[in-house]
Amino acid sequence: MLLIIFYLLMLLALLGIAAIVIRKIPILTKLPLEPEGESLPKMQNVAVGLIRGVATRPYHWLMFFGWTEKLLRRTRILFLKIDSFFVSLIAKSRNKSQELAVKSREWVSEKRMKKIEKLKLVARLKMTVEQKEEHLLRSLRQNPKDIKAYRELGLLYLECKNQQDATAAFEEVLRLNPEDEMAKMKLEEMKIKEAGPVVGENKNSESQT
Repeated sequence: MLLIIFYLLMLLALLGIAAIVIRKIPILTKLPLEPEGESLPKMQNVAVGLIRGVATRPYHWLMFFGWTEKLLRRTRILFLKIDSFFVSLIAKSRNKSQELAVKSREWVSEKRMKKIEKLKLVARLKMTVEQKEEHLLRSLRQNPKDIKAYRELGLLYLECKNQQDATAAFEEVLRLNPEDEMAKMKLEEMKIKEAGPVVGENKNSESQT
């Protein structure tokens, strides 16, 4: 930034000097080379001599304007580089702002979904057995391939000691997903429980004989 100010001040100073010299050239060319008496100070005489020399030699003006053109070109290139830098900085800032906005929306949406799921869970815990069953059956009517609903329905029937309906629910889970480990485990547990009393009765009958 200081470099830009320096170039601008230099350019303005040179333009001011050039304007003054151009306006005073007609007067300076009419002045005598040697001043009469001591009317002009020594340094002023030197300045007048230099200006008259420049005025009488046009190629000096060509050199001056050539140098001024180079200076203007360099200043223009400097401004273009600075403009390019700020353009890229603004683009990066805009991209970063958009990225943060997307992440913020995703975070808000995720937080809202978690809150909704939590409210649903609390509502389910407050439901009676009949309400839970009705809720799961309603879900299955909307989506007959809802494995999660069949699994929860099977667990609900197990809590109510309704093994027949629980078996049907877990079998439906295996029909939709033969690799479901939980359904396999629950069906195996129910088979063992059903076979337990029979095995016990067989042992008692053998001991009596």
